[in-house]
Amino acid sequence: MRDLFGGLLRPRIEALGLEIGSANIKMVELSGTPPSLKNLSIRPTPPGVVQEGSIMEPGALTEVIKEMLAEMRTRKRYVVTAASNLAVITRTLQVPKMPLKQMEEAVRWEAERYIPFPIDEVVLDYAPLDPLEAIPDGEQMDVVVGAARQETVASLVEALKAAGLEPLVIDVKPFAGLRTLNARLALADREPITLFLEIGAETSALVLTRGERLLLNRVINLSGKDFTAAISKAFNLDVVAAEDAKKNYGLATIPTEDEDMLLDFDAERERFNPARMYDAIRPVLVELTTELRRSLEFFRVQVGDLGVDQGFVAGGGSKLRSLVPLLSDTLGIPLEVTDPWQGIQIDKSRFDLEYLRSLSPEFTVPVGLALRGVNPLD
Repeated sequence: MRDLFGGLLRPRIEALGLEIGSANIKMVELSGTPPSLKNLSIRPTPPGVVQEGSIMEPGALTEVIKEMLAEMRTRKRYVVTAASNLAVITRTLQVPKMPLKQMEEAVRWEAERYIPFPIDEVVLDYAPLDPLEAIPDGEQMDVVVGAARQETVASLVEALKAAGLEPLVIDVKPFAGLRTLNARLALADREPITLFLEIGAETSALVLTRGERLLLNRVINLSGKDFTAAISKAFNLDVVAAEDAKKNYGLATIPTEDEDMLLDFDAERERFNPARMYDAIRPVLVELTTELRRSLEFFRVQVGDLGVDQGFVAGGGSKLRSLVPLLSDTLGIPLEVTDPWQGIQIDKSRFDLEYLRSLSPEFTVPVGLALRGVNPLD
């Protein structure tokens, strides 16, 4: 599937992968075939820079990106980035089979019915989900469409250009994350049904594929920030302190006696004991699992009772202790945390493998963007 918003530039040149999240900004440099890791950087997103998917302070973002480029000592100035899940609308539409050159007008006409903005105020791209030769003449074809407000894209491009970067592709985050799973999306004997769940700081995204073919893409307005907010309210903490408490003491399952013993018998244990933390975030867990079940049920109603063969979870919000096993048990789907470093050559003398593994959830999307940056931009 070709990348949405991919028509900015088409040179065959290596590019950095850059994800701008509401919590962190992450950059990855890969090079060569097979790709090797050259460098990476992660910095907290300055407060107020990203709000509801839009870049509100391009100047502050530019300064952070400049610092990251200096830290990485990279000479590359082309970049593949992604728009926020909140900023992008994706839909799968049906149009009559036609040559690609004639498709744009038909897609824009059909997309106007589903996009809640005037069509001339959005940046729109599309990709057929099946090869044209596989569709009989006279039949309808499925096309995935992505659209974002022009002002949203413009503010992102402005910040990148001011930092000395030239954007090649603006991707959709979950689609970029799927790129790290290419080897797992197709088996020798069949095309498995795969669930990919990205739990970010601001939103979550649920994607279902059959092999590499998109079946469902849904944004869920529950994420890591909701767990943090629940802890903030329950323990009367500011957001920074609540985030710290979530990382150190958060728990997604009913604590066992052994887990209670993980914390020292001191004032911090008394305040943030696992049972109290679980009680604080349990309503968010219930809401998240309910939304995921609804999405899967919608999928089953649309396409039939196809079983999900494998599932992968990514995003910083997925690092809450015991969350992935809980979701796996609740949904009845074997889930595992993504490993975006698979298939990438890593110099063990330069990079700590344990550290890279600890960053796997947060770096699934930026590594996917960087993989696009070392592949031909057709």
